[in-house]
Formats: sequence, C-alpha cells, structure tokens
Amino acid sequence: MKKISLRRILAYALLIISSFASLFPLFWTFSTSIKNRIDTYVLPPKFFNFQPTTKNYVSLFKIETFPHIYLNSIFVTIISTLLSLILGSLSAYAFARRSKFRGRTLLDALMIAVRALPAIVVVLPIYKLSSYFGMYDSIWTLILLYAGFNIPFAIWLLTSFFNQIPTEIEEAARVDGASNTRMFIQVILPLAAPGLVATGIFISLLSWNEFLIPVIMAGENAKTLPVFVASFISNKNLDWGPMAAAATVAMLPIVALTVFIQRWLVTGLSSGAVKD
Repeated sequence: MKKISLRRILAYALLIISSFASLFPLFWTFSTSIKNRIDTYVLPPKFFNFQPTTKNYVSLFKIETFPHIYLNSIFVTIISTLLSLILGSLSAYAFARRSKFRGRTLLDALMIAVRALPAIVVVLPIYKLSSYFGMYDSIWTLILLYAGFNIPFAIWLLTSFFNQIPTEIEEAARVDGASNTRMFIQVILPLAAPGLVATGIFISLLSWNEFLIPVIMAGENAKTLPVFVASFISNKNLDWGPMAAAATVAMLPIVALTVFIQRWLVTGLSSGAVKD
C-alpha cells in the first residue's frame, strides 16, 4: 500500500509539474498583455501585484489592419484544413486498402521528405515562381502552400484510422447496392470521424501557427497573425504589451476549438494508436 501511495503521489506531482510548465507561458503572455509599460520591464517580474489595464488591447484594436489580418488567418486556416482533409482522406483510404503496389515505398519516402525538409528550401523557389506568375501576396497562394505541406501529414495520420475499419462493412454496403462514392461518404467517413477531427486539429494548429511561409510569401494583403505578432519587434524597441495582447487574441480561436471538440479529439487519438 505504501508503494502504491508513493507511486500515486509521484504521478500526481509529475502531472502538476507538467501542467504548470505547459500553462505558465500562457499565463505569462496574458499577464503581460494587461500590464502597463513600466510593469512589463520590472525585474523581478510582477505576476500578481500590479494594476491591470486594457490599454494594450485598446491600442491593438485601433490598428486598422488588425481585423483584416485576423480574418486572413481564419480563412486560410479553415480552407487549407478542409482541402487537406478532403484530399488527404481520399489518398489515405487508397493507401489503406491498396497497401502493396508499385511505387508505394517511394511515395512514403516522398511524404516524409515533404515534412522533414526545411520549409525554406521549398519556399524560396516558390517565391520566385509566384512573383513571376503574379501570385505573390495572395491568400489563395498561402492556402495552396499550406495544403501542399499538410496533405502528406494528413495521409500519414488518416491511413492508420482507415486501417481500423473492417473491410466487411464495405462489402456489406456494396451488397446493399451502394456505389464506391456513396459507400465512402456515407459509411467510411462517419466511422473515421474521430480520426478526421484529430487530424483536422493538428493541421489547423500547423496552419494557424505557420510563420515562415507567410513571412516570405505574403505582403500587406495576405499577412497572417504570426507575422503580425512578430511585427512588434523592431531594431529600436520591443512592445511587449501590445505583442502579448495580439498573441493572447491569436490563441483564442484554437483554444476554443480544441475545448469544443475535446471529446472527439481524445477518441481519435486513442483509436489511431491501435495497430493491427
């Protein structure tokens, strides 16, 4: 009993420490966003003993381009995630049901290479091409680039989920007269819904937080939130308060989405961990 109690205490202590380490940066960002400029630079830092202010948020929303940039990030994230899920699910289903075919090893290597290669290696040539064809600083260019980088990741994740669906269900649907398209949409996708949700969350996080692609491929028209937050850093000064306020506002959609679909996310992650 003492060993069990000691293990339980150590487990809870580890969880508490891990939770604190994970949440402390969020707390620091939010607390900085409601500090005045003097309290921001005080050492040692003030965590509770300061007078809260909304001045940083007021100055943030007074920036005329901020709503446009915020909508840019939302639109690019949603459309690129949907595009990645649609194309990724079709490809992953084919990979799951046709596990052995000529060139499969090469395709697997290419998918890993897309995610393993530094993005700068690919983005610089694309920058030259987009400038030549007049596609620089376009939201749709960002969407295509995000989807291009995330589709291999979606295929890799979704293949394991489709492998968990018994082929007997598909055979029963075909016996009932369902076409391949109808069977995939009405039978396979609902069964793989937890996996689609989990994959969609990961892709949304990757798209929402992407910095390198928009900093190179976007100007004022297609600028996204990560680039906007980084714009508070200059050679002359660093506006911690407004930057923390922008970062806090940028976190809200992803946090709200994750909390809202937490149940499906946990189900998807646990089911995807099962191997045949």
